Amino acid sequence: MRMSLKATLVVCLLLWGGSVCAFGAEKAKGPVKVFLLMGQSNMNGRGTVGGLDKLIKDLPEKYPPSLMKIRDDVWILGANGFGISEQKKNYRLEPGFGQWKYFGPELAFGHAVGDYFEEPVLLIKSFGGGTPLATNWISPSAAKRRGEKGPLDGYRGSFQGSFKKVKQICENLELLYDEYDPKQGYQLMGILWVHGNADAGKFAEQYEDNLADFITDWRTAFGLPDLPFVAVESLSSRAPGKAYQNAVDRVNKAAGNTQAVAILAKSKIDLKGDKNYSVYNASGDATHWHYNARAYLDVGYWAAELMKPKLEASRNHATCGVHDAWEKFDKLIDKGNAANPDPAWEAQQAERREKEKAIWPNNILMK
Repeated sequence: MRMSLKATLVVCLLLWGGSVCAFGAEKAKGPVKVFLLMGQSNMNGRGTVGGLDKLIKDLPEKYPPSLMKIRDDVWILGANGFGISEQKKNYRLEPGFGQWKYFGPELAFGHAVGDYFEEPVLLIKSFGGGTPLATNWISPSAAKRRGEKGPLDGYRGSFQGSFKKVKQICENLELLYDEYDPKQGYQLMGILWVHGNADAGKFAEQYEDNLADFITDWRTAFGLPDLPFVAVESLSSRAPGKAYQNAVDRVNKAAGNTQAVAILAKSKIDLKGDKNYSVYNASGDATHWHYNARAYLDVGYWAAELMKPKLEASRNHATCGVHDAWEKFDKLIDKGNAANPDPAWEAQQAERREKEKAIWPNNILMK
């Protein structure tokens, strides 16, 4: 049962004799709610902190000052940055977990789902600039359909890497967050996908088929046939919006549910013609949404609102049959990799780990 903000404040006052309730201090000890946020550089994010500050001053009821603060109850990993406060461990959500000092859709999305849950929330970001769905992100079913090497055949692309990242993080949360109790467990709640810029030409023509396979294969990999999936058309997408909508419609029809949804962002946000957005443009870089803080925030908010009604009831994926599906898929990946060695890739990963150990001392992903 979720409590209103007013009720939460009353409980805090009763428990602490009138002291102020700390932001995020009253989270329950149930399973950590995990969301996977994937895509290209716009999932990484170029929203500016200056633009965020202006939004807060202009429209504080829609974009509250709390967006500038560390959110203790929303954890984050896999991002490109340490937050504007230069966090060194136990990474909590704040601006600065996008490219360098910027932010992406994770900021508003994390605040929205953080408000929704009594339990802690974990956001896992996985992204690659200029990476096509047709190649780098190719899923097992798409690879098989097209007669190409895929994640289960030794292709070390983003699908394989993202799955490994989520599994490794969830199974090592006690090493990453001091407050985590292994008895809590974890629960994968949904996937947010922001993409489309790198899929031009024939890749754009294939996008619908590839995205439909992509959604279905993630659900198979995690053993969650009803896992919510929000597919966001990037504002710089070369793949057409109809490909996103058609893909989620096909997936929903085949699955017999409505757990996949599309956000056709290009028809909702006009960064040049709409003054509600254009005044927050901070760059001429159209590929990265003109570094527009409001665009990145709105995409995150919209995604959270679409996903919340579709979320599963609480259960611990670490101790139920879901984890068996994760293990099975992981073994298939390892088998495919063993049959298809890639010394160059292994050497690259070893070099990356050595370079990043110094700046990510407690990050199990670097081991």
